[in-house]
Amino acid sequence: MASCCENLSIHFQSFRECFRSKTRSMAEQAEQYLRGLFQSPRANLEQMSETVAETEYYSLHHMLSDAAWDFENVRRETARQADEWIGGPETGLLLDESGVQKKGDHSAGVARQYNGRLGKVENSQVGVYAALARGSQAAIIDFELFLPERWVEDAKRCQEAGIPESARVFRTKPQMAAEMVKRARAAGVRFGFIGADGLYGHATWLLFDWDDAGEVFATEVHSDQQFYFTDPGKAWVPAWEAREWAARLKRKEWHPVILRDGEKGEVRAMFAHTRVWISHPNSAQARQWHLLARRDGKEVKFMLSNAAPDTPLRELARMQAQRHFIERAFENAKGCCGMADYQVRKWRAWYNHMALVCVALLFLVKERRQHSPYAELLSCADVVDMLVAQLPVKIHGREDLVRIIAERHARRQSARDSAYRRQPPAPKNAIRIC
Repeated sequence: MASCCENLSIHFQSFRECFRSKTRSMAEQAEQYLRGLFQSPRANLEQMSETVAETEYYSLHHMLSDAAWDFENVRRETARQADEWIGGPETGLLLDESGVQKKGDHSAGVARQYNGRLGKVENSQVGVYAALARGSQAAIIDFELFLPERWVEDAKRCQEAGIPESARVFRTKPQMAAEMVKRARAAGVRFGFIGADGLYGHATWLLFDWDDAGEVFATEVHSDQQFYFTDPGKAWVPAWEAREWAARLKRKEWHPVILRDGEKGEVRAMFAHTRVWISHPNSAQARQWHLLARRDGKEVKFMLSNAAPDTPLRELARMQAQRHFIERAFENAKGCCGMADYQVRKWRAWYNHMALVCVALLFLVKERRQHSPYAELLSCADVVDMLVAQLPVKIHGREDLVRIIAERHARRQSARDSAYRRQPPAPKNAIRIC
């Protein structure tokens, strides 16, 4: 059987043509960056260039920030391969956003905004992502950088961050998610339902659009989601809120469901279900859908789904529980593939980095699938540990270390000199204290 290192090389070969432009190929540098996502303590350019054998800082930087290879080709190939491995009628296309905390205000899209990773408003870049998931396997196949309105309204700021004019259009996160679903369908990606959290379920227009397009969705909604028990278009009927309905449920109306095996035993929850009517101002007719409540201890979550009327509770609960695995995909991408470690400012560099992170995460999905018959507990972190033990490194002794530190200092001095040149002169009467 091939080693993890050999499998990584084979995996990258299937993407190699994606890094070719009209004039040259960035495949060698992209493969080095891919190894760096696994090998480097923090997956930024400086540490990659000091860790990965045969790398050079400025060459990696050019590949990531300036080279003309098209990240969309990588994104399409990732989706195609993910579909081969985990696509199918039981697969979910899961949508969610994730933020990375950033300092300063020059990085594309950075702003004070809600960062789900931190659970609060912070200076962050936020991306919207789509993951293909079946069972415990999940691969991120699409991504978009969220640009707040104040960014798209500032042409100078967009230009400095390298944001193309075609991208300088404000889109809400649900609008971005809608485009991702269409893109996945156009690419032939196979999935049986769309899963998302309450941010997307709260956008009722999006659910109606998916229903009109024949898509099955299973999206969480907020506890104040309003619904009707009979068609409000035929006669006046009172509106209910999801939390009000859940509070009135009797004990016998809650059903125990075992969701999956966890590290500390079975993951269990209580579920309740009813059929409800949902209306929207843009639609002449209300829709009858499933409303599902999930109770874990005192916390209650709610989900709407337009699955077939006779869909059993077990299947609705499975779709609701599947959304857990996009969170696991984020954990693996950040913990094992350097998703949050980048130190770049330009729009293109963000997209290029995320494209390569998706390639890295897909490799981990493949390795786990291939080894699952005899290594059921194999984790993404286990695969990375095996890789790190096999991949060549750059520092072999004192001389290598001295050379690396000298190169590091030269880059720092160059950056410092550049900053001093850009800085306006200090007033003649300024007092210097150091």
